[in-house]
Amino acid sequence: MKAIIKTEEKPGLIYGDVPEPKPGPDEIKIKVAAASICGTDIHYNRWDAIAVSFKEKFGMKFPIVIGHECAGTVTEIGANVKTIDVGDRVSFETHIPCGRCYQCQTGQAHNCADMEIYGCSCPGCFSEYAVGPASVAFRLPEGVSLEEGSMFEPAGVAMRAVEEGKIVPGDVVLVYGCGPIGLMTQQLARSCGASRVIGIDIDEYRLDMAKKYGVEVINAKKEDVVKRVLELSGERRGVDVLLELTGSPKIFDHIFTLIRLEGRLVTIGHPISPVTVDVTKSINFRGIQWKGVFGRRIWDTWWDLAAMVQAKKLDILDVVTHRFPFSQFEQAFAQIDKGAGKILLVNDV
Repeated sequence: MKAIIKTEEKPGLIYGDVPEPKPGPDEIKIKVAAASICGTDIHYNRWDAIAVSFKEKFGMKFPIVIGHECAGTVTEIGANVKTIDVGDRVSFETHIPCGRCYQCQTGQAHNCADMEIYGCSCPGCFSEYAVGPASVAFRLPEGVSLEEGSMFEPAGVAMRAVEEGKIVPGDVVLVYGCGPIGLMTQQLARSCGASRVIGIDIDEYRLDMAKKYGVEVINAKKEDVVKRVLELSGERRGVDVLLELTGSPKIFDHIFTLIRLEGRLVTIGHPISPVTVDVTKSINFRGIQWKGVFGRRIWDTWWDLAAMVQAKKLDILDVVTHRFPFSQFEQAFAQIDKGAGKILLVNDV
């Protein structure tokens, strides 16, 4: 079968032939309907510092089929699988927990001490068929399409960000980064009752997309971010909740001045280099609550997200701007640099 493959530790991917996978005793096999390109896949294509860090932490070996955001229909199940049936429509959770460590045993399996990553520790889903552990397969509810299901993993990050931000009606919320996850986060913040949502980016294409959701946008290249945020937050003198999705180390030079006293910061983006924070001045004296996020809570976040999608409180596909067949993956990755929201790769076999 055809697949998108990472063959070695240098920039680039190939579209080539790999053996069709067979599920192990605890695995399922799906016919992939759609898969979305994640920022991590972009790092793998460029083979930058973040890609190297994932390889080292999660044991990537070459050649490997990449891709981890997907949905499809189950065509085969392993001998031990009891929770999923052939014909079910599923999406995969990317974090594969061991089930044995302290975190797994105390409701924190999303950050397992011995975690593997789908599409990194094991082959992923940028292919006609894909195999994954039944333990990380989420059965899609009625009324949720396979294309929507292929977005559940990244949308789950947005859902988790909003949950950890503890957004309540009336909050002023700042979403730093208007990429696909940022755009979904903005929608969810609105649904949670935020009185004002502010979006910051340097990409006019994505800022224009954010405006559709009633977001007040700031182009960080053209405006004084601190001055403008403090103006928009009024008497609060800073936002109630700041959700950081860019991963830019430079942002930490001023990010704490954007949050009101006793405000909340949730960091989702992964900085590519260490950042320096004045804990006394920026955290303690300001009473800031700071929460880091790595993935979705299994399965709390998924169920919450499914409910929001079913109730039409979140339009996942609204952030999709382009669709390409797997065979045109090079054009898909090139489009990201030209301007795009979320890009879906669809099975053309």
